[in-house]
Amino acid sequence: MKKFLFPAFFMAIIFLGCSSNDDCFLNFNGKKYELTFSDDFESGKMDKTKWRYSPQMERQDAGGWWKNKCSSFEDGNYVITCTIADDGTTPISGGIQTNGKFEQAFGLFHIRFKIEKADGLWYAFWLLCDEMGNDTKADGSASDGAELDIFEIVPGADKENNRADFGTSVHWDGYGESLKSASKFSRHLYDDFYGKYHDIWYLWDKDGYKLYLDGTEKKNLVYDLPGDKYGNGVCEVPCYMIISAEYGIWGGQIDKEQLPAHFYVDLVEVYKEK
Repeated sequence: MKKFLFPAFFMAIIFLGCSSNDDCFLNFNGKKYELTFSDDFESGKMDKTKWRYSPQMERQDAGGWWKNKCSSFEDGNYVITCTIADDGTTPISGGIQTNGKFEQAFGLFHIRFKIEKADGLWYAFWLLCDEMGNDTKADGSASDGAELDIFEIVPGADKENNRADFGTSVHWDGYGESLKSASKFSRHLYDDFYGKYHDIWYLWDKDGYKLYLDGTEKKNLVYDLPGDKYGNGVCEVPCYMIISAEYGIWGGQIDKEQLPAHFYVDLVEVYKEK
């Protein structure tokens, strides 16, 4: 088995305890959190009590489509295959989400994953609520609904320096003319990042949003987004999760010779402060 829920470098801050099958918790930065969602994809199929396929639709600005057939469940992973459709021209990928199945405001969101490198791709783990699509509620603050992009990785964004853009974002006030966004893309990934499993922990609390990469100590804190600067108020609305891969112009020209490329997700967990 490849899974290590709590590797040695987590132990200084995080401890898992289960006094019964339905009573699991961990300590994170001095606070206790209880498990509210978990899927390790070991069943070999989609758990329909937790997930649904993302809508089959054209995405973004590179002509790519989400297709259900690009999602599979293999060897204890949810796998998105990014490839070219049978027409020989249309780039396709996929995604799953918990819309209508699970949503939560505030807490810890944990994903264990690995990705493969290809130009034009755009991997993401993000949170969304229905209120974000209501432009009439635009009031200058994310407190009444937002899109929280836990992470976005764009392997072909900086080919000249042989690195990928890796960042996190907050979007609020709808997707129309009132849309507001704040992002951080100050961290970059190099070739040794690919083909290996990594853990991201995302803490969403009343102060804002923090992202930890491959550990939970201070040195692993990659992004710290205070809510007053990233959203003019922290989102207070429960959001559902989305795991996706797609194509975007900011990721560079799609190279068919580099496809198929894959996004492997080994584990997703959510915790709420107890």
